[in-house]
Amino acid sequence: MEQIIAFTKYILHSNIINFLLMVWILYAIIKKISLGKLFDKSVDKVKEEIQKSDDEKNKATKILDDAKKLLNRLPEDIKTLEANNSEKVEVFKNQIKEDTHKTIYNLEKNIDRVIAIEEKKISNITTEKTSYASVELAKQQIKEALKVNPELHNEFFMNSLDELERVKL
Repeated sequence: MEQIIAFTKYILHSNIINFLLMVWILYAIIKKISLGKLFDKSVDKVKEEIQKSDDEKNKATKILDDAKKLLNRLPEDIKTLEANNSEKVEVFKNQIKEDTHKTIYNLEKNIDRVIAIEEKKISNITTEKTSYASVELAKQQIKEALKVNPELHNEFFMNSLDELERVKL
């Protein structure tokens, strides 16, 4: 009878059984928490941010297209000006070309900048939300493990003391 009790104690205190129990408890916790819903919400937020970014990109592209149309109409406008006043035409022509090219250049530069900023925002939001969800999940799992098996608290404490004794100052 004593051998059975000793064998049972050995099984209960073995690391493999404790590990399996911990894995089973963590599985139950994850299943209860509905981690999928948390990730789905994060994915939906990211999709919204991507959609906003795409909308901004489309608006900027439309402005660029309008500027290009203006540039394409430029020769017709120049001919009209030449007909009205030949002396002022050359000045206006050069000024319009220069202003149009500057505007297009600035628009293209702003579009690239807006896209880069939106991509960084989305990346930061995703990283932040994923990190937060991971930390919260870890906290909940540790708390649940300690509630289920309070003896783990003592084990963690003793392991910490052992590690502190190994540290040489």
